[in-house]
Amino acid sequence: MDDDEVVGFVMANWDPDEPIPEFRGGIWRLNVAKSARGRGVGRFAVAGVAEEARRRGYDRITVLWVPGPDGPEQFYLRCGFRKTGDLLFGEVVGELRL
Repeated sequence: MDDDEVVGFVMANWDPDEPIPEFRGGIWRLNVAKSARGRGVGRFAVAGVAEEARRRGYDRITVLWVPGPDGPEQFYLRCGFRKTGDLLFGEVVGELRL
């Protein structure tokens, strides 16, 4: 929130028993309003998910994104995620070690 305006939304998942390791803990969705981009809203959301993951005992979080020139890849890489080399459902898997 920025005063009374919603500027971002993050959805995280926590399921340590999930059979697919990439879905055990991490970001499922992250949206930032165009008017708020470049102001640290996305980094704030990623940091919040990482903090919650540490609190829950996770040593990493994951995120998936669709590759392409208009995608979020560079944002996630700047936040410290690294591409694992895996693809799930045609999406790139990123991992952030905590």
